[in-house]
Amino acid sequence: MPRPDKNDIERLTRGKSTRAKIGNRNIGHRLTQKERILFQAAKRQGFLKVPINGIRENVLNIYRLWCQAEGCPCIVKDGGHS
Repeated sequence: MPRPDKNDIERLTRGKSTRAKIGNRNIGHRLTQKERILFQAAKRQGFLKVPINGIRENVLNIYRLWCQAEGCPCIVKDGGHS
């Protein structure tokens, strides 16, 4: 499977269709406003920090796809510990 395109991933976060037809209707990709903030921070920092109360799988799915598009490792940290 080819690498996903960053523009397609951004479209997925808004619940729109993608040119490359990536994504799956059975897997959540649309992000809420709070989840979008987490995702934007993860893109800047290079890792996704999961809050103590957890997050929906949507953020993890999108961040994993973003890392594939960037060609970088997908790092997820527990927010309960520094």
